[in-house]
Amino acid sequence: MARGSLSTPPRTPKPVDSPPTEFDIVAAYNESIQNDPNITPPIAAIESLIDLLASSPLSTISETLALLSAHSQKLLASQRNPIPLSAGTELFQRYLISSFQQRPSSLANSDFSTLRHHIITQSSVFVKRANGARKTIARHALPFIKDDSTIITFGFSRVVQSILALAAEENRSFNVIYILPASSSSPKGSLETSISKLQRLDIPTSTIPLHALPYALSSLSTSPQFLLGATAVLENGSIVTDQGTHTIALIAKAFNIPLHVCVESYKFVRNFPLGYGPSALARLGVSQDVLRFSTPGDDGASEAGEANDAGVQEKKGDDYFGSEAKKTEEEEESKGPGIEITPPDLISALITENGIMTPNAVSEELIKLWF
Repeated sequence: MARGSLSTPPRTPKPVDSPPTEFDIVAAYNESIQNDPNITPPIAAIESLIDLLASSPLSTISETLALLSAHSQKLLASQRNPIPLSAGTELFQRYLISSFQQRPSSLANSDFSTLRHHIITQSSVFVKRANGARKTIARHALPFIKDDSTIITFGFSRVVQSILALAAEENRSFNVIYILPASSSSPKGSLETSISKLQRLDIPTSTIPLHALPYALSSLSTSPQFLLGATAVLENGSIVTDQGTHTIALIAKAFNIPLHVCVESYKFVRNFPLGYGPSALARLGVSQDVLRFSTPGDDGASEAGEANDAGVQEKKGDDYFGSEAKKTEEEEESKGPGIEITPPDLISALITENGIMTPNAVSEELIKLWF
């Protein structure tokens, strides 16, 4: 065979390196979270990426996408639970690509600086639209709150707070049962603020520990409803939340009580879990350990010797377990609440700004968004 008849394989395009920048994406994200108590992690991540684009001198689309990809990975790596942020960073990158492809004809032949300014402006509009999702969800959820009904909720959810506030403004007469988290690592300040807001709206509110939920349900004369929030929704319709939601969902199913999850569609994540335990969470970037087996001798002989040499009295009996329990509690508080996945078969429906849907419809919504 002649050498000239052989076809030359196509060259693989060289990946574009991320342009250097002094912008600190992690600091920008943390500042957004601290300065605005109403902002959600996905929106804070998107706003941080917009600030990154605005502060970086870029000259091509390839540079822009490389910069976003590199700093998105850096931001996700800094978080104990990167799943909600990944929803925001992936959505924004998809929005940016779509904006490049569908830019107005008036900008087709413009230089990149003009196009970049247009994209940043449109991105800010996108964020404002996403922030308005909460009010729309509240309108969709309002029919679920009947007069003389009881709503049960758990954790800190801005969406659920908006729903209950709207129902109170509409003069609906209802009670709220707020399930307190079992973990001391949960954000107590946020929970106390949520409960005080409900009471200021003259909504009769009762707080119960999680282990008292079955007894409380048996004490109600009418069937209640569960309205819960979520930090993220995975491709199969399962939800990512603080630990405790899975237990609540199992109890709700055992009592045949509907459980509705109120969540913005920008929290949908294009990721299909292969399970609901530690391995599934680790695959999503979450590493945590809730099992810590120990005995009084686990500190080791060397540590005990060092303590005695320093004149520290060895702890025994109740003193040991008391100090170890306090130490563990302090460690958990510094780490924040644990994360878990609640499977879709325990969820009655998702209430979003796009309407009410079953968990099975999440994959279809993601297909519409991405393809």
